[in-house]
Formats: sequence, C-alpha cells, structure tokens
Amino acid sequence: MKTAQHLWQQGNWSAASSDLSKAQLCFIFGSRYTIEQNLTATSLLQARYPSAQIVSCSTAGNIMDESLLDETMIATVVEFADTRVNACNFPIANIDATELGRNIADKFDAADLAGLLLFSTTGINAGKLLNGINEKLKGRVPVSGGVAGDDYRFERTLVGLGNDIAEGQIVVVAFYGSKLHIAHGSKGGWDTFGPVRTVTRSEGNVLYEIDGKPVLDLYKQYLGEKASELPASALLFPFTIIDSHTSEPLVRGVQNVDESTSSIILYGDVEEGMKIQLMRANFDNLISGAGDSAKETFLSGNKAPELAILISCVARRLVLGQLTEEELAESRKVLGPDATICGFYSYSELSPLVGDNACHLHNQTMTITTLSEEMA
Repeated sequence: MKTAQHLWQQGNWSAASSDLSKAQLCFIFGSRYTIEQNLTATSLLQARYPSAQIVSCSTAGNIMDESLLDETMIATVVEFADTRVNACNFPIANIDATELGRNIADKFDAADLAGLLLFSTTGINAGKLLNGINEKLKGRVPVSGGVAGDDYRFERTLVGLGNDIAEGQIVVVAFYGSKLHIAHGSKGGWDTFGPVRTVTRSEGNVLYEIDGKPVLDLYKQYLGEKASELPASALLFPFTIIDSHTSEPLVRGVQNVDESTSSIILYGDVEEGMKIQLMRANFDNLISGAGDSAKETFLSGNKAPELAILISCVARRLVLGQLTEEELAESRKVLGPDATICGFYSYSELSPLVGDNACHLHNQTMTITTLSEEMA
C-alpha cells in the first residue's frame, strides 16, 4: 500500500511526495463551506489520479497526522497492491433505514469482501441502518465509519462520490481481497457519575423515562445551572448504556430535548430495560481514551498500520478545546511513526466493539480504523 496526502491551499492542492498514478481511492475531508466554495477541487484530484474513486465528507475539523486543521480540505490518496475497491452512494430519502442497511450489505457482499467504510450525512437513523447491515453480514467483516460534520453550526452536512457531493446520502467504500487487514478501536474516556438506572420508557431514539421518572427532569437536576443552556450543554453530559450482548458500554449523546414531553432525543436508539448512567468530561481520560482506541486496533495481533482513519466526536473537541491535538498525539504514539493518519471530527461514529463484530453507533468517542496489506 502506498499513500500520499494533499492540503488545499490558495485554490489548489499541495504537491505530493510520491507518484500514485494507479491509486484506487481518495478521501477528501473538509469544512462544509470550503467544499461548497471549491467544487472544482474534486476534478483537480481526478485529473491527477484518474483511476481513483474520490469520497468526500464534510467535517467539524480535519485530522492530518497530529494536526487539527479548520477551514480547509485534506486529501488522502491510497494505492493498494492487492486490494480491489468499490464505492457507491445511496440516497437516504423516502426509504426505511433498516431496509437501506440491508440493501447496502446486498450490494457489496461477496466471498472476498474484507470490510466496509461508511460516510453518512445527518437525517437518517444510523442505528437502524447498522441493524440492517448487521442482519445481512452477521459481523463477518468489519464495518466502520462516521457521520459527517458541519463545524459547530449543525446546519447541513455533505458526503459525496466524485462530483456528486450533497446532503441526504451515504457513501460506502467496499474493500475486497485476502491481503488487506482492517482493524478497529473505539473508546470514550468520559467519567460516569450518579446511580446506574434502568430505562423504563423509550421509543427508538427518544428517551422518556428512567426508573419510572421523566428523564428530562432528572437530567436537569444533574446539570444544575448548565440546564439553562440546553441543548448545547448536553454535549458535555452524554449517557452510557450497557450493550446487552457484550456488556460493553456504549456512549449515547443528546441530540435535543423536548420540553412538552419531558423527553430527551438521543443520537442512537435505546431500549427499555437497558441500564443507563450519566457521564461527564475528564480531560486526562479523554486524551488517554484516544490512545486506548488505538491500542484496540492491535488486539488481533495486527502489525503496525499503513493507514489510520481517525473519527472523533465534535463533543470531544468542544470539551478539550486547546488540548484537542493532545488526543491526536496520543493516538500517534500508539499507531507508530510510519502510519499515514487522516480523519475528521464527526457528529457520530460507527465501529464494532471488542468481542462483538457487529457495527454499532457511537457518540463522543474516538474511533480508529486501520488498514494494512500483506506483502506479496
């Protein structure tokens, strides 16, 4: 595998240090405004890499090596030696999310499928989408990715394949071949506080009651003076739920609140009977959590990666502030000096859990996907 990276500067892409004329894949991660105002950027890359499938995704911050870059775009080009790549975009309007997940799995499934990467705009229930994919693939191959961002605006998100960059769609990249090794890790680093409670009333991603009491009333009690800043302050106080299959904690961020029903709208579904607990930020643990996510990518005896895609939640960036690049540096320490690192800050993350190959929706985590090829 060979990689090269470009940075968008003064209306053009920076020069790359190596020739990847046969590259099959290119990721563009960039701020939504920069993507919208520079629609020729994709064509310029396509001219350099005529065989590459170019995947674009808007972000809440771009990751290149150990740096956080705003108001620009980064391009990461990949040339595989023995891996085949196929990418396709799927509109999300007027289709059931679970059924769309099944359709995605059917589109790409094959005996030599090595893994899938998904990049989605907002506007779809990502948990149900993953349910459909998991139903078909049954955890046979790793599936990971993220939901596009829009800085702190939360207005519009974009993903695209080639020049078709728009709202309301998902781009899926499928990898085929026995030489490619894909690994994953996902950790948060938030501290739990308060008692462990039970979800007693919920519907999809709407949480109504825990322990038989209106959840919004309890939530405001814990937030104290921060309750007046809802829903923005909710980024600092996510929930953790216990996955019923693995007993692993999943972080669920708060998308919005509904005063009329005293309910909380989460970024992913939560089921009645699940155990749930509040969380709050711990700077040191958030940074070390990024390193723990990188360590998980080595659990199956994988060698040092050639490419690492880091997808971290915008809430982590909001909490860490000037310390945000510390979590990138912590990841680099574990991944090693030779890995090409790219990625972005997202509105949700997609990754399996350790011990469960099915893909899950995560919030407010650092999720890492690593790729490496065996030597021929």
